[in-house]
Amino acid sequence: MNCCLKSNNTSKLWAGLLFIPAMIALLAGCDMIPWSKTDDDVLARVHNRYLFSSEIKPLISPYTQPQDSVTIVSNYINNWVRQQLLLQAAEKALSDNDKDFSKQLEDYRNSLVIYEYEAQVIRQKLDTVVSMVEIQDYYDKNRANFELKENIVKVNYVQVENDPKELVRLRRLWRNEDLSSRTALENYCIQNGLNFSLFDDSWVYFNDLLKEIPIKTYNQENFLKFNRSIEVSDSLYVYFVEFKDFKIKESVAPLSMTENSIRKIIVNRRKLELLQKLRNDIFETALKNNHFEIY
Repeated sequence: MNCCLKSNNTSKLWAGLLFIPAMIALLAGCDMIPWSKTDDDVLARVHNRYLFSSEIKPLISPYTQPQDSVTIVSNYINNWVRQQLLLQAAEKALSDNDKDFSKQLEDYRNSLVIYEYEAQVIRQKLDTVVSMVEIQDYYDKNRANFELKENIVKVNYVQVENDPKELVRLRRLWRNEDLSSRTALENYCIQNGLNFSLFDDSWVYFNDLLKEIPIKTYNQENFLKFNRSIEVSDSLYVYFVEFKDFKIKESVAPLSMTENSIRKIIVNRRKLELLQKLRNDIFETALKNNHFEIY
């Protein structure tokens, strides 16, 4: 079977759309097609512009379903025709001066070249290692920039099934607070697919915690000040909650919450300094060697 489709009448291209499903099957399943301009099938024409089958072939994966291939190709051809019609209408309507984008294209190319050059310099020379000493120093000097917008907490909690037979034992484990009891609670939650946080010392937003645990409060600040350990429940679960620490909004966020942000700030500042030095060095070298003149 010859997989090369020959088109003998490019003036009847729209009728050729009925031929698309068979053509797509060949595009998707035949590896022997010699895709060259001499025997490329023409799929569409708009005035003197032609769309060839070789331009469609990359759109079709060997794993694409035939019906999906039909849709992909049909949409592509339709969009190509519409774009060409609009483009050629614009070509006729606009003057040569209106269509002269050489200055914009040159500026755009120059920007891309400079961007790529600077990107390579950054990849080669930017030091991205930031020590905790640098982070602490930046934090100490810029505390006002790290004001909390929400209340945050450090919390231990477990979600247990609301089963009276189990609750007595689970409450005892919770109240013991020793490592073996907390580990037993953790194992219980893992085995039953329940939420818990027992050995995590990180800060979390109180509002995020409220999405996990049905705590009802109308004044978060007062609630946090006067509650250390609570037990709440819904129709399915009981929640044991212990607040280890908290900070209210408008106070300074702890360093552990801002560490990653500070690291990014420091690295970005280094990047700006590196680029500024690069530009200055290039200018000073050119000035020293009389590579430019300003008239």
